[in-house]
Amino acid sequence: MRIIMSLVSCLMALAGCNEKPSVTTIHHSAVDGVDVLFSKTTLREGVARFDCFASESGQCHYVVYTERCPDAAHGENPAACQRTTLDDFDLAVGKTHEIHGLPGDFRQCVEQRPPAPGSGCG
Repeated sequence: MRIIMSLVSCLMALAGCNEKPSVTTIHHSAVDGVDVLFSKTTLREGVARFDCFASESGQCHYVVYTERCPDAAHGENPAACQRTTLDDFDLAVGKTHEIHGLPGDFRQCVEQRPPAPGSGCG
């Protein structure tokens, strides 16, 4: 049976039946071996999937945004960049959220507590 499954998998891969390319971002921080925040975001074919695996507060707090910077400001003067919030939401640990149609250059920040106004998160 293993041989048959291996052959079928190889044939499907040769025929182009494999997963589409994706971009995955992991946010993970721990203190003394205990997860304070563990989140994963995967962007595949215009659909972003947000997974909250662990958070000290019991929720992952997300801000999804775009950022436009003058050429001279990239990396040198982040205050000159204009941010536009696309979405903000909270996820309980173990939950997932999907957003369709995000631009490919979207950015995100995720924290274990809601971001304070002016904190630079979104």
